[in-house]
Amino acid sequence: MRYIIFLIFSFLSFVVNAQLTIKGKVVDENGSPLAFVNVFALKTTQGTVTDDNGEFTLHLSKKRAKIEISFLGFLSQQIKVNKKTTYLKIVLKEASNQLEEIVLVTKPKKRLPKKENPAYPILKQIWKNKKTNGLKLFNYYKYKKLLTTEIGLNNLDTIFLKKIFKKGYKNILAKLPYNDTGVNFYLPLFISETVTNIYGNNITNKERIDVEAEKSNGMDRQGFIFERVSTAFNNINIYEDNFQLFKKSFVSPISRGGFDTYDYVLQDSIVKKDHTLYNIYFFPRRNDLAFEGNFWVTNKTFAITKIKMKTNKDINLNFVRRLSLEKEYLIKKDTIYLPKRDVYNANFTLNDKDDKKIGITVKKIAEFSKYEFDKPKQNNFYTSKIIRFKPNQFRKKESYWDSINNNNLKSEKYTLINDVKNDNQIRKITGIINTLSTGYFTVTPKFQIGQYWNTFSKNSVEGVKLKLGFRTFKTQNDRFRINGFIGYGIKDKKIKYYLDAKYLLSYKPRIGVGISYLNDTEQLGAKLLSTNGLNAKLFDPNALFSRGNNFFLSSVNRKVIQFDIELKKNLHIGTSFAHNNISSAANRKDFTIDYLDNNGNIQTELTNVSQDFYITYTPGRFEFGFGIEQRIGKNLYPSIILNYRKGYKGFLNGSFNYDKLSFSYTHPILTGKLGLLLASLDGGKTFGTVPLPLLNPIPANQTFWITKNTFSLINYYDFVTDTYISGHFEQHFNGLIMNRLPLLKHLKLRSLITFKTVYGTISDKNIAINKSNIIYKAPDTNMYYEYGFGFENIGYKDIRPLRVDFIWRGDHKSVNGLPSPKFAVRIGVKVDF
Repeated sequence: MRYIIFLIFSFLSFVVNAQLTIKGKVVDENGSPLAFVNVFALKTTQGTVTDDNGEFTLHLSKKRAKIEISFLGFLSQQIKVNKKTTYLKIVLKEASNQLEEIVLVTKPKKRLPKKENPAYPILKQIWKNKKTNGLKLFNYYKYKKLLTTEIGLNNLDTIFLKKIFKKGYKNILAKLPYNDTGVNFYLPLFISETVTNIYGNNITNKERIDVEAEKSNGMDRQGFIFERVSTAFNNINIYEDNFQLFKKSFVSPISRGGFDTYDYVLQDSIVKKDHTLYNIYFFPRRNDLAFEGNFWVTNKTFAITKIKMKTNKDINLNFVRRLSLEKEYLIKKDTIYLPKRDVYNANFTLNDKDDKKIGITVKKIAEFSKYEFDKPKQNNFYTSKIIRFKPNQFRKKESYWDSINNNNLKSEKYTLINDVKNDNQIRKITGIINTLSTGYFTVTPKFQIGQYWNTFSKNSVEGVKLKLGFRTFKTQNDRFRINGFIGYGIKDKKIKYYLDAKYLLSYKPRIGVGISYLNDTEQLGAKLLSTNGLNAKLFDPNALFSRGNNFFLSSVNRKVIQFDIELKKNLHIGTSFAHNNISSAANRKDFTIDYLDNNGNIQTELTNVSQDFYITYTPGRFEFGFGIEQRIGKNLYPSIILNYRKGYKGFLNGSFNYDKLSFSYTHPILTGKLGLLLASLDGGKTFGTVPLPLLNPIPANQTFWITKNTFSLINYYDFVTDTYISGHFEQHFNGLIMNRLPLLKHLKLRSLITFKTVYGTISDKNIAINKSNIIYKAPDTNMYYEYGFGFENIGYKDIRPLRVDFIWRGDHKSVNGLPSPKFAVRIGVKVDF
């Protein structure tokens, strides 16, 4: 998502004169303003919505028109307007509980102690009762959900539109709606609708979600731009103390620890029927990851009936100009409050939060209906799922959508998007965006080259290395795919190449098979958990700028066959069989992998024939697509990998019998106001006597760049183990500390601390057969560790990709040549919110 925003704005940057401008205000029968009311001209796509005060400004391209004012739960109105019409006050008749107050409430200048704040007793009751409201009150429940997602460009002026649409400019302009501000234009690019039926069993704590229907329309999603953008908002539970947005932890305004983050103002109370409703406003105390807004709470069950919140413009969050959330609840049986409508609205920008600059609008509306309770089904019903295994699996006829949609504006947007996506200029822009985001250039409709960022690299053996990658590609849902590359080392004058082919045998369950062939130079031991998987992405030591020389590279000729099956969502098991010929890629004076065989003879190369059996579990991971290569979302999720490898001697000329067990566990943990902890553990053991390429060197990083799960202050092969356990920990404070420093808070820096450690051993038998020029040393007497602190979010305005770490290490002396530094400064680059 963050990359997409950065790339799209490379094409963007106003003023259009409308023939008719109508201003007005929409209120309910009590005179209270209504926000987010649709106001649009019939038979056009020119429209807007009311703001928080119920006010709107509508610009029309014609001198007269008929406008419609509509809002869920209210009776729609149609009004004729012309040049004589300047201001309208519209009263909508209410068909549901709608609460708004036209009150200007500001953050209190003096903060009251928590227990003296009039809002505190009410919040205490909310905390006490939050588990006794809503769906949890029933043993069984069912409801229907309609989710509409829309993405588009905002603040488009006529100059930009002329450049994009050229001769078709006037036709498109006549169809475009205005921004919410009513000044410039809004261009919808993508819209989707999904209808789901949700079934829950609170006794077994199981929930089943069945997709009933879905439809979408928009620009080519080859780079899965829109899937990632649309997941910018997860389902947010305001009753949780903290919830996740953009991989960051936001404090809920009704959190038990809310008084540490918010100032509260009990503004008013009203009586409606037999309920007393309290209106409480909340404001962030500092520029923390928090919201400002208000909520209504009933005195009977202390359930939230409606909440509106938005981010402060000074929040330490990149690319986000505005972010608002609104949740509304309906009453069931007089005391039970259930979700009725959620509205998520975000306005993203590139380098600053100026409202006049072009931006991206993302809007998601979830509507809940048809609740049923205590109608149980068999227990196995709640654990079984309808598997989505192909595109358009849940496509319905237009008559179905007509039966659930009575919004003319929505259907007109579908028509407009269909026109826009077929425009040649838009298609060209889409192609450029996809190239920038995926790294691939389209050569033919079924063949691409890339990724362009892997074209150049450098090391001491190959010198400058040129690489041209390629893949077959028709759509993201291709069932069969070929990947590969061809490379050339300027110094060693050798050609390298790689080719793999994958095929999805079955959609349900997902079963994939593949075969690959590699002839290349590799940094063996670049990661502790190294599997035989196809196209395994190892850390590439070939940075253009590095500390010292790196001759510790191996020539690898590898053939692999792999089989993978998805037992359930995010749970995979599989096996792979590999045949490797391994030798040193450098001159013998620089690096060898020599070892003694069973007859006491020195061997300079080896053949490793092995088979892996693995289990991978990634609970909560978002996956997109149905092809052999699924795409992964950007949410936070843990990952567990268990791998067993069996080496075969004699079979296909294999050199060694051995067994290897290894595991990897990573877990990003939201730590509330403290930010985000990135934690990972790796461990493993090799059983048998094997030479250097089959052992576990502790991953070093001799580049000047920050690289995940490596150690920056040791050299390649400083530590060699056959048994190890390693931990890497980073605590990202997301501005918690820097936002509180008066002289530095305006820089919007974010601090972090790091700690890495490893313990390992090497057996005497493995030391005895070693005849390479690497001296084996393991961190067995004392654990090796590195620690440090750093600053991220360094940059200009909202473009802040840089991170700088200051790193120290424990006691260590290099035994294989290049001295290892005691202190280092390392740089990272990551575009992030």
